[in-house]
Amino acid sequence: MQGQVILTASSVESPISTWDLQTGVHLSSFKSNASPRNGLCCLGKDYLVSAQTSKDALQFWAWHKDQVLQRSFAMERITALAGTPDGMLLAGGGASGAVYVWEVASGRMLRSWAAHYKAVSAVSFSASGSLLVTASEDTLVSVWVTHELLDASMDTSAPTFTRPEALYSWSEHTLPVTGLWVGQNGAEGASLVASCSLDRSCKLHRLSDGALLASVQLQVPLQCVALDSGEHALFAGGSDGSIFEVDLLSGGEVSAAGGGHLTLQPIARMAGHERPVNSLAFSSDGEVLVSGSDDGTARTWDLRSRQPVQILQTPGRLPVTSVLVLPCPERLAHGSLGGPGSGSGRQAAKRLAPLAPLVKFPGMAGTLKPWEGPAVVVDGSLAYVGPAGLQVQQEEQQEDEEVWEAVQGVTTAGEAGEQQHGADASGQIGADVLQAQVVQLQAELQAARSSAAKWQELHSQLYRFSVEQVDAQEGR
Repeated sequence: MQGQVILTASSVESPISTWDLQTGVHLSSFKSNASPRNGLCCLGKDYLVSAQTSKDALQFWAWHKDQVLQRSFAMERITALAGTPDGMLLAGGGASGAVYVWEVASGRMLRSWAAHYKAVSAVSFSASGSLLVTASEDTLVSVWVTHELLDASMDTSAPTFTRPEALYSWSEHTLPVTGLWVGQNGAEGASLVASCSLDRSCKLHRLSDGALLASVQLQVPLQCVALDSGEHALFAGGSDGSIFEVDLLSGGEVSAAGGGHLTLQPIARMAGHERPVNSLAFSSDGEVLVSGSDDGTARTWDLRSRQPVQILQTPGRLPVTSVLVLPCPERLAHGSLGGPGSGSGRQAAKRLAPLAPLVKFPGMAGTLKPWEGPAVVVDGSLAYVGPAGLQVQQEEQQEDEEVWEAVQGVTTAGEAGEQQHGADASGQIGADVLQAQVVQLQAELQAARSSAAKWQELHSQLYRFSVEQVDAQEGR
């Protein structure tokens, strides 16, 4: 299985650190960062992006460089960030309650709107990127349909402009919402959304109909929430340094006043952090939980024993506001190669996804001309054809036409037979007509078999060619 790494970031000026999940070894660093809680995210497979606590800036890093690759500025201080799984869109929530959506390849701001009345505390996309979930200090959690946000008729300068409307807006919390988690498994409609708040509660909703499924009331204000990979258990980080575990399958009391949702109780409390827990993340197999705290440490927990396995201390014991767990990027250097933060020994960047400076205001074209679309990566997935390949394509096209003509012939013959049968009410069809149809169908069958044999041979040639190309590339 591919190795996994932990990323830790602080709200105080310091590097973003990368650690090996299994060994706890410090691998590398990315310089010049001070990001808020929920202000760090990966952008596709090529970039890391974070908001900054003291300025209206967004900073980007590529995995092969420890220096900031790009710095863009927003209309206000961004308090939360999230990218779509494919890295095409980046969403940021502002201190004013506004939400901004950028197209990464062109830098264009596709939409900005007043989503909340107070600062946005968390944003997250669904697994397909078709839904955007936002949480705020105004106690609301809202769900937005992405394609509606990107609708051209919602352009503020268009005569048909209409204000975006949330698909759902949940108001069960009574104090600011601090954490958000959106399921990334299964069908979109079956995904779950978990939120936590300073009101000491967690709420669990279903995206398909917006129903409140469960509520958890704990003893302390909560800062972060996450579900395990199987979505069987909920974990919440508290302001006292505790991590609470709630079994979602054990059942609970049904609340009649709250629409019939379950009221669940924690089954375990994991202690170790001395100050508030700001962030939680899981390994891909769901066996390890990683937590980051204001006490300056990130801890890995074995979920079977609920005991800490490793304690990762940040330089200067600065507060850890964000932790991420992800497969080790291909271009990330290990400490044994170039040393932490040195940038040496890192693989050269190849075919990075397009990344343009993000525009600050709506309506700006960014790096594009009015007639241009966003850049795309030509990664060699469609091979160069060449003269020989062109000839093969022409032969394949000719074979397609022959097969189509054969099918059409069969259909025509069948229709002719039906018409003849209808015309002859007595059911007596001449032997010469039947014989002619049999001969025609046999000829068409033979042509179809010959065409299938040619297709099979072409497929074998293509397979051998592909294997030779792969072997040649691996041998370089």
